[in-house]
Amino acid sequence: MTVTKDMIYIRPEFFKRGSSLFKNEGPVNTVFLSPYWIDKYPVTNARFKKFVEDGGYQNRKFWSVQGWEFVKEKDVTEPLYWFDPLWNQPEQPVTGVSWWEAMAFSVYEGKTLPTEAQWEMAAGSGTDTYPWGEAPPSEEMANYAPGCEPAELKRSSTKVNAYPQAASRVGCHDMAGNVNEWCIDNVSNNYNWDYYRINPVYLIQEDLPHIVKGGSGLHDEDNLRCASRDSYDPGLRDNIVGFRCVLLGESFNGR
Repeated sequence: MTVTKDMIYIRPEFFKRGSSLFKNEGPVNTVFLSPYWIDKYPVTNARFKKFVEDGGYQNRKFWSVQGWEFVKEKDVTEPLYWFDPLWNQPEQPVTGVSWWEAMAFSVYEGKTLPTEAQWEMAAGSGTDTYPWGEAPPSEEMANYAPGCEPAELKRSSTKVNAYPQAASRVGCHDMAGNVNEWCIDNVSNNYNWDYYRINPVYLIQEDLPHIVKGGSGLHDEDNLRCASRDSYDPGLRDNIVGFRCVLLGESFNGR
């Protein structure tokens, strides 16, 4: 049975997606989302360790066809930074995982990756520029790089609960900076593809680039905005990307 411990429930909701600052973030429209649960924190190394120890990388049932081909061809058996003390501490977000690894872990837990709209709703509720509101980013609110210039070249991530004061309106933590987060959607030039604006998702081909949200420790203030969009090839395994999971519907067992 899938559990919803440390997940946030998002009730059926209309919200304003996007922004008018950049063409790829518009047009701004109201969209509807069915109820879902989303992780309060990004997936940590401690949580991902269960997948590794349970043989997740060797179990075909958790992987799509292309994902299985990817990990077998590349001989992937754990995240890229799994043995790096700068990135592998239990309460740091797991990083160095491709989109396919993030998807496989989500399947392992009976969940999936968030759509771009689900992620943005949980981050800003359609009203806040940043997860914490309108105040400009600061070192007290997020792990990021002002002007895209990191303070230290030998950088590392911070714990997922390091900035409690920066939690989003719905209670999600670490949604700005630290590590970008994979979404299930492929990248699109804008939102003109979304005619119906009901549970929008743009997924056309696994091996095309996918959306990431939230910015990382190498990104500047602009990337911390809830509406900001970036994308990477699904095979990227860098220390700028992690993920969190979602569970659709209203089921809850509280464990």
